[in-house]
Amino acid sequence: MTINQARWLTALIYAISILLGNLFVIWFGIVSFFGISFPAGAIWIGLTFSARDFVQRFWGHRVWYFMLACTAITTVLSLQVALASAAAFLGSEAIDWFVFTLMKNRSMKARLAVSNIFSCPLDSLLFVTIAFGFFWPAIWGQTLVKYISGFLAWPAVNASEKFYFKLVSSAHDQTAH
Repeated sequence: MTINQARWLTALIYAISILLGNLFVIWFGIVSFFGISFPAGAIWIGLTFSARDFVQRFWGHRVWYFMLACTAITTVLSLQVALASAAAFLGSEAIDWFVFTLMKNRSMKARLAVSNIFSCPLDSLLFVTIAFGFFWPAIWGQTLVKYISGFLAWPAVNASEKFYFKLVSSAHDQTAH
């Protein structure tokens, strides 16, 4: 796989996770699992927060274009979910982007963990409140589910890091010749 293919793959994973998150909210609304209430799409949004950091690595600040494209697609299906998603992403992704950028000399895992610690609660507060009204159990539940689903993505982070460094060193070796 080339760096360009990896760039597009990360963008595709990011976009699909946003769209699946929004679709699950549209289709299933707020669900309860093991006594925790949360919008059904939260399962996908934990992946989105981790994928966003990889997209930023490859695409830089253009990561916002992918989020805006997904918002436009969601608008066709549900204006309320699109508005909630856009507001939540703009607020939380700005924090995630800022923290991720500040920590550029840290490991990817550290960058992911710290940026998600700050951005997930804000995302949950904004999204749930705009989509469903202020419903504290769903705000708390969505934050928890996003942390868990983001944590479950960590094995992929290890594999992605190895893959990324292999791509970068391969591209560097090719340009050195």
